Amino acid sequence: MKIKSMVLLLLLGSATVMAQEDKSVNLSVEARGDYQRTSVDGETLKDECGFKGNLVNLKLDGNISRDFSYGYRQRLNGINKDKTFFDATDWLYLNYQATENLALSAGKNVVLVGGWEFEAAPIDCYFLSEFCYNFACYQWGGSVIVNTTDKKDDLTFQLCQSPFQKHYTATTGKSADMYSFSLMWHGRHGFFEPLWSVNMMEYEPGKYINYIALGSKFHVGNRMQIDFDYMNRAVSGHAFWGRDCTVIGRVSVQPSDKLNLFVKASYDVNQTDKTADACVLNGTEVTRVGAGFEYFPLGNNKVRLHGNYCYSFGKNTNPGGTLQDKLSIFDFGVSWRVKLL
Repeated sequence: MKIKSMVLLLLLGSATVMAQEDKSVNLSVEARGDYQRTSVDGETLKDECGFKGNLVNLKLDGNISRDFSYGYRQRLNGINKDKTFFDATDWLYLNYQATENLALSAGKNVVLVGGWEFEAAPIDCYFLSEFCYNFACYQWGGSVIVNTTDKKDDLTFQLCQSPFQKHYTATTGKSADMYSFSLMWHGRHGFFEPLWSVNMMEYEPGKYINYIALGSKFHVGNRMQIDFDYMNRAVSGHAFWGRDCTVIGRVSVQPSDKLNLFVKASYDVNQTDKTADACVLNGTEVTRVGAGFEYFPLGNNKVRLHGNYCYSFGKNTNPGGTLQDKLSIFDFGVSWRVKLL
């Protein structure tokens, strides 16, 4: 607790000094609490029921100069005896806008894997696919971003630490230097907004698992969005089309400025007889369906009430996995975002 308090006071002091020099500094706190009821095959899991704190984040971003900007997000509830300070840092990066169409970024950031489920911030996630729960999505590295002149397309190349480096060390007892290579395309062309990537990630030193992740968002008018994500996973020499993949669909509708309704389904499968995929283990075939609402009483995201229900069924061979056969979750909660500077 003392560490968290010291960090908060230090950041508040630093941001105040910087704000006097540059009015673009933004400092905010966001938090979420939930009431949850969880059961498996009708049997209540008492340890996963009741009122619970979900997360609390400290966010800082702004400009150092015309060409340099930065971003920082720290999970204050993520520092414990099993995690270091930087383990609980989601991102901490510096951006350099070299030209109108070229930017460079270095630090800790999101691993660039396509798909709209993967794009959402943790505070905005209610129930996810099995893949997403098991992927270490924040890593240290660097990126090169190329923007088209019309600002309709971004192409980003990223080199970072492999998300599976710690998993490899934990399972083998060996330390290793492992990397990930990603190429992502984000565009907006009328009603179609793609978020696609190709990825190569070391799951063992010198051995790569490859992703083709195709996230597509369709904007139907101003009050409806349809997301469809498809991710195929494979190793060299084996395509595995449809045998190791995740498919996600989501439909969101906003009847008014204060209300969002959504339905969502995900399907994770791995029938490859290979051990390369550490996120969806071989022998898994599990589906999750659910629906929910978000209500914004102020007409913005400063205060949000939410409620949702999800149900999963199928087989998950990961003993530590999240989705289970006949798993049912009711969740209600409130989120708030407070801008300090």
